[in-house]
Amino acid sequence: MGQGIGCKIYENCGRDCTHCAAEEAKKKARKMEPRKTTIFEGEQAEIVKTKGLINFETYKCPVCNWIVVNKSVLGERIKNFCENCGQALETEITKE
Repeated sequence: MGQGIGCKIYENCGRDCTHCAAEEAKKKARKMEPRKTTIFEGEQAEIVKTKGLINFETYKCPVCNWIVVNKSVLGERIKNFCENCGQALETEITKE
């Protein structure tokens, strides 16, 4: 019985089950630290650099790489969850 539980957890059994949904919710509820990086990464960053454009620093979701910081005249503020995937995030930005 335990082997067939959990579509995303136990090798895609194909069933829609509450155990699977609960495990996914638990993972999303654990707060994770946003990744400090630039807006464009990898090959895109090289293209931006060759065109002489500025590649600003930002914070991204560690799960889906969605930008999760709001910049305003009051400073930077990280949202408490990712709007794209729902991952809970630490909202305190440590200044380096």
